[in-house]
Amino acid sequence: MMKHIAYAALLALTLTVASCGNGPRKELNKLLLELADADQTIDGNDWQKIAHFLDRNKPHFKEFYDHGQIDVDDVEDYISDFFEHRRPSKHIAFQGIGAKQPTFHIYVERSGSMAPYDSKDGDGSFRAAIMALQNNLPGTATIDSVGEKGYTNFQQIFDQILNRTNEDQVSILVTDLIYSVKDMQGVNPQRVFSEIEGMTNAVFKSEVKNKSMLVVRMMGSYNGPYYSYDNSVKPFAGRRPYYIIIVASNTNMVRLTHDATLRTFADMERMRGYDNMCLMTANDIYKPYYSLLLSNRDVRGRFRPERGQDTQIRSLTGVEPDRNSGDIQLALAVDLSHLLIDQRYLTDVSNYEVKADDDVRIKEIRKIEKADMTPAEKKYLGTATHIFVLQAASIGHGQEVEIKLLNRMPQWIGAASTDNDLTPDANTTFGLKYLLGGIYDSYNRNADDHYYFELELVLDR
Repeated sequence: MMKHIAYAALLALTLTVASCGNGPRKELNKLLLELADADQTIDGNDWQKIAHFLDRNKPHFKEFYDHGQIDVDDVEDYISDFFEHRRPSKHIAFQGIGAKQPTFHIYVERSGSMAPYDSKDGDGSFRAAIMALQNNLPGTATIDSVGEKGYTNFQQIFDQILNRTNEDQVSILVTDLIYSVKDMQGVNPQRVFSEIEGMTNAVFKSEVKNKSMLVVRMMGSYNGPYYSYDNSVKPFAGRRPYYIIIVASNTNMVRLTHDATLRTFADMERMRGYDNMCLMTANDIYKPYYSLLLSNRDVRGRFRPERGQDTQIRSLTGVEPDRNSGDIQLALAVDLSHLLIDQRYLTDVSNYEVKADDDVRIKEIRKIEKADMTPAEKKYLGTATHIFVLQAASIGHGQEVEIKLLNRMPQWIGAASTDNDLTPDANTTFGLKYLLGGIYDSYNRNADDHYYFELELVLDR
C-alpha cells in the first residue's frame, strides 16, 4: 500500500517535471501519444517500442527499474496516469504487455476424409486457407499432421490442443470435425453420439476456465471419396464445410485481435471460404469502448450528462421523454471491432440482454456512418464502430442499465449438423451438434459469466 502511495506521488512529480522541459521524459510522452492516443491501447508491439526507448534512456528512468529490469506495473501506472491527466482524459487498455509473443502450432487432421479438400481437381481454397494462417502470423509457425488415417481420435486431439497448450502457445487445428470410431462397420449412430458425450466430459473440464476456443466454419472444394458413418464410401464433388479451431489462454485470445502484429491473422471473416464462427469462453473476456452520444439523428428526449465524464459519457441525468414522440431514444456508440465474434451475431439485438428497472430495450444496432461523425460528437465516438439505439417510454427514477452480449451457442451449429450422412451434402457435418454442443455445455458448466461483454450505464430523471 505504501509503495503505491509513494509511487502515485512520484508519478505526479514526473508528470510535472516532464511539462517543465525534461527532454527524455517529453520524448517518452510524445511516444506514448503516437502509440496510444488514437486507439487507446498499448499492445505487445507498442510495449516493445516503449521498453526499447526506456532501455536506451535508462539513466533518466531509474524509477521504472527494479534490479535492472523494467517494472511493468510501474510503467503501466505511469502510462495510465499520463493519459488520465490529459484533456480530454482517456482510459488506456493494455494487451500482451511484458509478455512474450506466443508461439503458434498448426495441426492438420490426417484422416482419409481430409484428403479430398486438397484434391488437384479442387479450387485450392483449402490449401490457400492453411497458407494464409501460416503467412499471417509473426515469426514461424510449425505445421504437423495429427490423428490417424483410418479414424479420428478426437479425445487425443482435443486433449493435445486444449490441455497441453500452455500460456505461451496458441494451437490451431484444421479438421472436418467428423467424429468416427476405430471400426465404423455397422455402427449405430447413437453409439457415436454417446462416445462424443463421453469424450467432451473427459477432456473439457476445469481447464476451460483458463482457455478460450474459437470454432471457425469454412467452406472449400471437396473432390474424392466420402466416408459415411456406416463406413460406406461414396464419391462427392462440390463444396463441403471444414473447420479451423483455435485454442489459447483467455489473455492470448483477446490479444489476437488487439495486438497489431496479430490482427491480420485474426481477421477470420476476410479469409477465403469463411462461413461463420463461434467463440467458446467461460469468462467475459472483452471490454469494448463505449459512450453515449449527446446529439444524433437517433436521439429523442431531453437529458444532460453527469459532470466530470469528459469523452466517455455513461451517466445521464434529467432524462425526459421527447415532447413530440412521447418516448426516449439514446444513441450508444460501441466498439465492436477486435472481437472474435461473427458480425451477424454481434448486430442481432436478440443476442443481447438489457437489465433495467424501466423497460429499456435495444431498438437497433447499426454501423457508424459519416453523418454521425459531427465535430461535436467525434470526441465521444472514440474507437466506436456501431451505434446501439436504446429506447424507453420513460425513466421513472435513477437506475443502472446493464447491457450484455449473451454467450449462446449460435443457431448455425444445429443447422449445420446431421444425424445421417449416408447421402453427403454441401452443408452438413455428421454429429456436429453433439460435438460442439458438448464442448459448449462444458464451457457453460464452468462459466463465471454467461456473456462476452457488459456495458453499464446510469440513467436518472
